Amino acid sequence: PEAAALECKPKPRKPSTKKPAASKKAAPKPKAAPLAPPPGWERTWAMIKELRADRTAVVDTMGCERLADPKVSEEDRRYHILVSLMLSSQTKDTVNAAVMATLKAHGLSVSRILDETSEDEFHEMIKPVGFHNVKTKSIRAATQILRDTHGGRVPDTMEDLLALPGVGPKMALLVLRVAFDITAGISVDTHVHRIANQLGWTGGAPTLDKTAFAARDPEKTRKALESWFPRDEWQDVNWMLVGLGQEMQTEKPKLVRKALAASDPGFAVALCGSIGVDVARVVKAEGLEPPDGVVVE
Repeated sequence: PEAAALECKPKPRKPSTKKPAASKKAAPKPKAAPLAPPPGWERTWAMIKELRADRTAVVDTMGCERLADPKVSEEDRRYHILVSLMLSSQTKDTVNAAVMATLKAHGLSVSRILDETSEDEFHEMIKPVGFHNVKTKSIRAATQILRDTHGGRVPDTMEDLLALPGVGPKMALLVLRVAFDITAGISVDTHVHRIANQLGWTGGAPTLDKTAFAARDPEKTRKALESWFPRDEWQDVNWMLVGLGQEMQTEKPKLVRKALAASDPGFAVALCGSIGVDVARVVKAEGLEPPDGVVVE
């Protein structure tokens, strides 16, 4: 007789006691807690507004909103604003204004730049600005995106503006404010970054030492300011502090004269000192006479 085939039955498995593996997805980082408003900021802000009331800084006549041609269509005006901002980085306002004048004389619109202006011709017109090679490519690429994606119009959202080559948060916020009257945040350039840290408005103590700034870059400064600065004042922060910073760097005598003539000259003089103005040296060099009771050291 044939041997019966052996039937192999699998052994029953024991239930697993292993715990399911934890997800490797990193937990979202908690948002930084809002800063408390710095002591005395209202008084400082009011004095900054007083010192800037004459609106005679370079930014007041050559800012991006001043460089757009008011006679063109609204679409072209917004395009002028975008282009002027893209040209402005690492470039003096006077140079940027001159280049914008050249572009406007040539004809500055999406169709004119894409259809009737070669890359070499455009590059030659913007050559005086900083990083002109990079800006030639980024402005033309951004202009092409405006045509392909936005019907030739400048978009009115942060997301769409930040998708344009060469446009960062500072530029996008300024475009929204100036072109569309939308205040989506505080635009921070080098002047705003420096002064906000010097005044102790970014979470640290007031200081002139750049290595001791609480916010290490403009984006951190923006987040710090937006966490406590009253929202209804956001639209003024950029041009107020940019103008103050410009005067501090290139027009110290004018700034000191305004401080000595302010409603509270002692406080105004101290404010100038806190952002790096050697008031005593300016007073001596210009032969100025401080008001009674104001000590300049």
